[in-house]
Amino acid sequence: MKHLMFLVLATGLHATTLSAQTVYEIWFSAGSVRHHGLILADPANTAWQMRVKYHDTARNCNRLIEQQLRAEATSLGIRLYGHSVWDVANQRQTLDYAADRLYVYRDPQGNLYTRNLDEQGISSGVVMKAVEPSQSREKLKEFGWQ
Repeated sequence: MKHLMFLVLATGLHATTLSAQTVYEIWFSAGSVRHHGLILADPANTAWQMRVKYHDTARNCNRLIEQQLRAEATSLGIRLYGHSVWDVANQRQTLDYAADRLYVYRDPQGNLYTRNLDEQGISSGVVMKAVEPSQSREKLKEFGWQ
């Protein structure tokens, strides 16, 4: 709970709750590959998860990757540290997707920044927004959670 509240306070995002979960939608690119993701954060801070959809150019197919997230406070804000990367379609862990590290922070002027730096060192800007409660069920279904 402490880390979730820190995330909300540090980023200025408004917490929206549906079934005791806060849902955030994200977009980022790794090179020319666009990623669209959904983060689920429960108030007890015990089961943060992220699913990411993208087109895998090496395999020429769309993929849905899930990873667990651990929230960690940093000197700038918060880091959501991805681990236990899972290929949802194949129902197994995968080694060909670099776990994500999302950094959410404010500069001294109060501007919000979000970056991803994955395990391979690929860095990109991230757009992150809280999903409205009225849209949460639809978004969860879109990412295969319902």
